[in-house]
Amino acid sequence: MIICTECGAEAEGGATCPRCGAALPADRWAKPLALASGIIGAGCGVAASAGLVVDYAMNGALGWSLIGAASAATAWILIGFPMLAYRKPGLFLPVMGAASLAYLWSLDELTGASGWFLSLALPIGLSVMASGALSTMLCLKARRRGPNVAAFVLFGSALSCFLVEGVLSLHSRGALTFSWSAVVAASALPVGFLLLGIQQRLRQPD
Repeated sequence: MIICTECGAEAEGGATCPRCGAALPADRWAKPLALASGIIGAGCGVAASAGLVVDYAMNGALGWSLIGAASAATAWILIGFPMLAYRKPGLFLPVMGAASLAYLWSLDELTGASGWFLSLALPIGLSVMASGALSTMLCLKARRRGPNVAAFVLFGSALSCFLVEGVLSLHSRGALTFSWSAVVAASALPVGFLLLGIQQRLRQPD
C-alpha cells in the first residue's frame, strides 16, 4: 500500500494517485520482496528437483516425488507469488485459491484416494474462497479502515462456516443441517455489528 504525499489517499498500484493524479513515491519494498520471492522459488525448485532425482534413481519411476514437487510449487505460489503481486490483491488472491484447489486435486489423483476432491475439497474450497473474497472486497471498498475490517472478517468467517457445514452435512447425511455454524454466527455477527457501530461513531465529527 502506497500513501499519496499530496492528498493522503491510499493507492494499490500504479504510478499516479487515483484521487489527485500526483506522482506516487517509489515502493521501497518492491526489490527486497522480489529478491525474497526468488530465493523461496529457488529453494522450492531445488527441493522438488532433488526429490524427483532420488525417486527416479531408487525406483526407476516417479512416485512419491510428484507429491513433493506439487507441494513445492504450491508453496511458492502461496508464499513467493504474493511478494511479487502484493499490491494487486485482485490478481494474487484468485491465483492462490486456484493453486490450492489444484494442489488438492493433485493429492487426490496421486494418492489414488476415493475421489474426495469433487465431493468435498472442491465445494469446501470454493465456499471458503467465496466468503474470503467477499470480506476482501468489503475491506478494499471501505473508504476508511478501522474496526470495520475486523467486522468484515467476522462476517466472512460466519458465512464460511455455514457453507462448510452445509457441504459436510450434505455429504455425510444427505440433508442440510446447521449446528456448530449457527453457534459461530451467533457469536460473530453481534460482535461484527458492534464493530461497525464503533467505526460509524469514529467517523462522526465531535
